[in-house]
Amino acid sequence: MPQINYNERSWAIDVISEINLYLANKSWHVKSAGGENTIRNEKSSLFPDVLIFKDSAKKIILQGWELKMPDTPITDTELINNAKIKSEILNNNSFILWNVTSAVLYVKNGNTYSILKSWDSIDLHSRSEVKENENLWKDLLHTILEDLNDYFEHGEITESGSSEILAIDKIIDIVLENIDSTAENIKENIKRNAILDAQIDNWWLSSAAEYGFNPQTKKDVKHKLPTLSKVILTDWFFKIIFGNIIKRHFNEAKIIETITFDTTVSEAQQIIAKISKLCNFGNIFGDNIANELISDNVWKQLVQLNLFISNIKIESVDIQILQNLLQSSIDYAKRKVAGQFATPPQLADLLTRITINNKNGITLDPCCGTGTIIKQAYSLKEEYEIGQDQIIESIWASDKYSFPIQLSTLSLSNPNNMGKTLNIFRSDVIDLHMGQTAFEEHNNGNQVEKKLPYVDYVVSNLPFIREKEIKKLNPNIGKINELIKEQTKAKNTLSKKSDIFAYIPFYLYNIISNNGRIGLILSNAWLGTDYGEIFLKLIQKYFNIDRVVVSGNGRWFNNAKVVTTLLIATKREISDPVNLDRKISFCTLKEKIENIADIKKLSSEIILNKESEQVNIQSYSISEIKQLENIGIPWSGYFANLNWLPAITEKLLDSKKIFKFIRGERRGCNRMFYPAAGHGIEDEYIKPVLKNLKKAPSFIATSQTQAFCCSKSIEELETLNHTGALNWIRSFENQMDKTNKKPLPVALHRANMFWYEMSTKNMADFVVNINFDKSLFIAMLDKRSFFDQRMIGFSIKEQYKDENKIFLLALLNNILSMFFIESLGFGRGLGALDLSKTKFEKSFKMLNPEVLSDVQKEEIIKAFQPIFNRDRLPLEKELEQKDRIDFELMLLKIYGLEKYYDTIRQALLHLYKTRFAVKEKKHKKV
Repeated sequence: MPQINYNERSWAIDVISEINLYLANKSWHVKSAGGENTIRNEKSSLFPDVLIFKDSAKKIILQGWELKMPDTPITDTELINNAKIKSEILNNNSFILWNVTSAVLYVKNGNTYSILKSWDSIDLHSRSEVKENENLWKDLLHTILEDLNDYFEHGEITESGSSEILAIDKIIDIVLENIDSTAENIKENIKRNAILDAQIDNWWLSSAAEYGFNPQTKKDVKHKLPTLSKVILTDWFFKIIFGNIIKRHFNEAKIIETITFDTTVSEAQQIIAKISKLCNFGNIFGDNIANELISDNVWKQLVQLNLFISNIKIESVDIQILQNLLQSSIDYAKRKVAGQFATPPQLADLLTRITINNKNGITLDPCCGTGTIIKQAYSLKEEYEIGQDQIIESIWASDKYSFPIQLSTLSLSNPNNMGKTLNIFRSDVIDLHMGQTAFEEHNNGNQVEKKLPYVDYVVSNLPFIREKEIKKLNPNIGKINELIKEQTKAKNTLSKKSDIFAYIPFYLYNIISNNGRIGLILSNAWLGTDYGEIFLKLIQKYFNIDRVVVSGNGRWFNNAKVVTTLLIATKREISDPVNLDRKISFCTLKEKIENIADIKKLSSEIILNKESEQVNIQSYSISEIKQLENIGIPWSGYFANLNWLPAITEKLLDSKKIFKFIRGERRGCNRMFYPAAGHGIEDEYIKPVLKNLKKAPSFIATSQTQAFCCSKSIEELETLNHTGALNWIRSFENQMDKTNKKPLPVALHRANMFWYEMSTKNMADFVVNINFDKSLFIAMLDKRSFFDQRMIGFSIKEQYKDENKIFLLALLNNILSMFFIESLGFGRGLGALDLSKTKFEKSFKMLNPEVLSDVQKEEIIKAFQPIFNRDRLPLEKELEQKDRIDFELMLLKIYGLEKYYDTIRQALLHLYKTRFAVKEKKHKKV
């Protein structure tokens, strides 16, 4: 009587048994079969139903077979595609499909698979016939094995040339296909678990930026649970892989083999916890947030992976192959999870080399993330043949969350340090202090307590967390300001607008040894923002800045929102006098970091201040920097040659003497204050408004729309019978503000103003964008007008009202003024130059008009006229135009500065090109 429950799994077990019986006394290329423990009748299974081995010990897999019952066609597309994926996972070059009635052998040629052999059909058509007719399929099986052996013997099927046991990237990709289902699991659980919900929210606030998201924006909220799911799935993957790898060193770890399809996730967590206790590695085996909430499907896949690795006796595999397996797992996981936000290895290599002077020194990464930087520090010590025990003792790393700690521990784990305690622990960077008990672990049965020592070098990619998130994550971080004020007697302390990176160096100061060093990857905001200016003044009381490095060719991180710098500095005594002769180097890399083959050579050039084809270096003494700061040039400008600038200062004038600077009007409710055509408002309440400079191709900007400006009360309007204005106001008084959902009279309330009032005081003669792109210019309004909040206005002061506006326009749009514009701002990820009203008001210089005669002024107007009469051009093209060159040379000659023309031009272009270097070029389709 046929067996009703005889299915693919049952048949596969019989096939494996028969193969092993048939091959038992043969000395063929094909030696044995296995896979019975990983067989699953599910589409998401990771491994083939049958594994064909080259050896009896079942270590070397030659091929995988996919088995189906007769009711599944051998030509089924999904069956073929799944078999291909599984073959790729095993790094095999062939596979067999067999549905009892017929079999097909596929062989890989290049990147495609083709049929090499098909075997004749057996006359069976249903599942019920398979068991009772096993003699038929066994005969076909023997034929398949004989042919298969011949193919291998004669080289028609080649073995994989890969030394890796598994194609880890393929497995991780399949595991990560379960992100959505795991996220849904978490979503359902947080509905009934407020503590879990709060833990995840706190993790997201702190970690979102590491994965390229802003935790405060609504559009990124949807990524929270999928990102956590990605972390959880990768975490489980590493637990399985590493738990099996360490069986070679710890017999206690073999209990991981007890995780089978009958084991629940909770039971598996207990097994993993036991391995952690017996074998150490708490950083790898520790629990992550919501670890137990993975989906059923991915749990089955992880169990398959565990059983597969257990069955191939991974602990007896060559140790270097195991290390390669682990390293490829880490590298691929970093790309999949951290992606473009993980520190590039070449950048980490450069950072460690130019920071770490004494290779014996204790090195810490307090925000270790994926472990790239601390691994480079480890490798640097190995390169200089420091002993393994000494390296392990001198390398420290920490992070706030468990997943980065896991990745960092895995990154540093290798055969030379297996079983030894790595100084990697969980802590928020602002909580670190010398002598604290960093962690306690059990090693070889003994409790190990490690205290954080003084650190000689801190190398780290500091987190990018904005002020709004800081208030929730680290509400007390600003307390460092009290200590700064006490220690330095400084009037200004760190601004509340500072990113978190601005606070961290001051917390690190007390754990760094005397003359210790920091090497930090920071956002470039500290070079050009108002809060960066305060940060810069304060940090120099605690550290001597040695060098700053920026990219002059491509972003280091592909995230367009972040442009980064390297800051290298040495600890100083706060009370020590400043050495005015000490120099700081400003280095611009000319090549993309990933294209620089010899990072050691580059680092040597930077250390020795030696310019080359790879790096441009400008060095300034503290005395020279103070002089440049007094002129108004921020540190973002010091990457160009500025040695000429102090010599011309007597020809310059603070532009605020001539202009009052005004920020564009920001009133809210544009639909009310910028009425559309047909509004019916009386003319006296309508003023011209410039919305933007997009439609201003020349130096003249024409008001594009109208603004409603009424400073009269409702009673006055009623008395005047100005019904147009009255009707317009009343049409909005019962409407709600779209942003804060309050009634407009409440949302638009301002002190000493009517809720519907927009001041007419902020009108200007010239305007400039707050975000510059490729054209650096200041435009002249065709008539005094309002302008939008995204612009800055220049209003001529009363004593200069009689000056010719085109003359002033010429002084605002020459090569020197363009240099000041470019140097005052700081570049964002898409190449935009950020400036502010405060920057212009405080630091914008111009050639002094007061030293010129009327004749000279007329000459300047005449020379500028051809430029004024044509459209503007992007900077590089603009500077090539003959009328522009003639004008610049004539203008500088009048001021006696013509010999500086080339130097000023080069400085301007260097800063401009550096700003745009971070913007990836779009390649035209051919």
